[in-house]
Amino acid sequence: MKRVYFANTLMDAQLVADILRQLGIANHIFNANSAGALGELPFAHALPEVWIEDERQEKSALNALAEITSKPESAEKTCPACGESNPGNFLSCWKCGQALAA
Repeated sequence: MKRVYFANTLMDAQLVADILRQLGIANHIFNANSAGALGELPFAHALPEVWIEDERQEKSALNALAEITSKPESAEKTCPACGESNPGNFLSCWKCGQALAA
């Protein structure tokens, strides 16, 4: 197992995990339920983290994450699965959950 992403929110971690999963990279979210421990734990230890199962896929995962974060946001994205219009900053469709083009 190898950590590839620190998230500010659980939603952010879930979006990253979904994108990696759609690329065939098995992963897990750690600290998904640790927000309640804030104050008892340092905040950095309570943030959600995305870990991949196969360390050999680290480069692919990091490249995918770099591509996602480097592209400017567009005004709107259309879901390839259901055709629904989504805001440009969405990574997955609000209606059906399908990953949107980065």
